[in-house]
Amino acid sequence: MSKTITAAVVQMCSGPDVQANLKQADDLLSGVDISPELIVLPECFAQMGGDIPVLGKNNSVVRNWMSRVARQSKAWLVGGSIPCVVNEGENSRASCFVYDPEGLEVSRYDKIHLFNADVSDGTNRYRESDDYSAGSDLEVIDMDFARTGLSICYDVRFPELYRKLRSEGAEIYTVPSAFTKVTGQAHWEPLLRARAIENQCYILAANQGGIHPNQRETWGHSMIISPWGEVLAEAGEDPCVLMAELDIKALREIRQQMPCFDHRVL
Repeated sequence: MSKTITAAVVQMCSGPDVQANLKQADDLLSGVDISPELIVLPECFAQMGGDIPVLGKNNSVVRNWMSRVARQSKAWLVGGSIPCVVNEGENSRASCFVYDPEGLEVSRYDKIHLFNADVSDGTNRYRESDDYSAGSDLEVIDMDFARTGLSICYDVRFPELYRKLRSEGAEIYTVPSAFTKVTGQAHWEPLLRARAIENQCYILAANQGGIHPNQRETWGHSMIISPWGEVLAEAGEDPCVLMAELDIKALREIRQQMPCFDHRVL
C-alpha cells in the first residue's frame, strides 16, 4: 500500500540507570502531539555505561516496556539496541528488537559491525568487541506501509550492508546510534545522506546526544532523510522527539524515474 506515514525518532542522553532511561523515553514520547506510525529509539537507549552482562541476561523489563509503548502508541517500534544473550558462553549481542502496533515482538537484528576504534575524545579507546559479540544476519521487516531494513550505528560506514538490504526490498532504513561527538561532527550527516541517496531510501537515524554520566560525549543531531538526500528534520544536541512525513509513493516514483539500482554493473 502506498501512503504517507508519520515517523518519529527519539534522541536521548542515556545513563546506567535503566528505569531512569525508560522514564526519559516515556516523558519524551508523552509530549508528542501527532501519533506516529513508526518510532525509532537510539542505540543503548535503556542503558549506557551500566553492567552489560547483567542486562544482557535479564532484559525482560526493557522488552516488556517496548511492547507496551508500541501497543499504547499503536505504532511500529524499532527498539534501538539493548544487550541480549543469544548464545550461552558468548558475550551479549547488541540487539535491536522490533514490535508491531499490537505490541508483539516480531524481529531482532544483532549489530554486525562492532565499533573498535581510537577517537580523539575523552574516552579515547572504544572496543565494543570486549563487551559484545557480532551478529551476522540481515533483517528486513514487512511493515504495513513499507519494507524496513535494520542497522545500528557503526554499520552506517559499510555501504554493502545497505545494498544488501535494498536487494531485499528495503525502502526505509533505521539507524539507531550512539555516535561520538568527534566522529559525528565529521561524518554523521554525509554518511547518512550517502546511504539515502545511493539506495533511494528514507533514513531514520536516532542518535544519543550530550555528555553521559560515564563522561562519554555523543553528537546528537538525529536526522530524518529523504530518498533524494534531503534532510527533512534534524535535532540539536538535547533530548527530543524528531518527526517527519514519509511519502512512500514519492519514493517509488523516484526509483522509477532514476532506476539506479537496475543500472548496476558490479
